Amino acid sequence: MSAQPRFAAVKTYIGNLLAYNFRTVTNLEEALWAYPATLSNGSYLPDGNKSLAVVGDAVLNLVVKHHCYVLEMKRGPASDLLQQVTCNAYLGAMSSGHEIATFVIMNPGSKAMTRDMRATAVEAIIGAVYRDCGGDHDTLVNVVTALGVL
Repeated sequence: MSAQPRFAAVKTYIGNLLAYNFRTVTNLEEALWAYPATLSNGSYLPDGNKSLAVVGDAVLNLVVKHHCYVLEMKRGPASDLLQQVTCNAYLGAMSSGHEIATFVIMNPGSKAMTRDMRATAVEAIIGAVYRDCGGDHDTLVNVVTALGVL
């Protein structure tokens, strides 16, 4: 991310939204690049935030499944909830509702941010928290709850 003052404001906004303070800012920085880029620490992302979104998708699945387990939900309703809150339509709408998409850095040639790009950003942010907190389950539950998934 080229403009550090802008990124400080982004970090504050997303940190407040998630009720989470990133220890390693490049984790969040990686989550916000929607195309190949070089981070401020020199790391190159050939796929932008897509690889981190794969991690976030798995984390989101685990958190929701564990939530269903704790609530002793039957298999059918648990499966329905999982499908509902992990689909791109839901995550894309969540991104718009929280204005996350305004912070995603798109390829300059892109005309508009798609629903799938917004969903990928949400998953990547969850993946960034996972990396940043060392996989702490309680932290992840708090972040997913703060996003409004649970």
